[in-house]
Amino acid sequence: MKRLMIFLLILLIPVVVSAKEKKHIKTLENQECIECHASEAQLWEGGKHGLMNVKCVVCHGSPDENFVAKPDITRCKGCHYEKVADVEKKLPPNIRQCSLCHALHSVKNKFHSEGGEVK
Repeated sequence: MKRLMIFLLILLIPVVVSAKEKKHIKTLENQECIECHASEAQLWEGGKHGLMNVKCVVCHGSPDENFVAKPDITRCKGCHYEKVADVEKKLPPNIRQCSLCHALHSVKNKFHSEGGEVK
């Protein structure tokens, strides 16, 4: 299983390295993310982070000021310092992305079941 995970990580290196940040389009005052990103918001709100009322701007920043389309793992340190530190020890900087192991927006673990066993 470890070999499979390493192989998958190696395959993802070019994708992560080549990803470029996009500028967000101008938004109207008081416009909510869900107005344009309903499917992402639905996944987020149904997951643990949404239930804890963590808003889009925590990860992505403000659309008008410091928006990041694909936030890096350092945005997670405020709440998940130990887990991020563990990832920083184990993975090279160019592939440290939450999406390697977690589904985007739902943040479900791709490799482990709820009981912590490898799928």
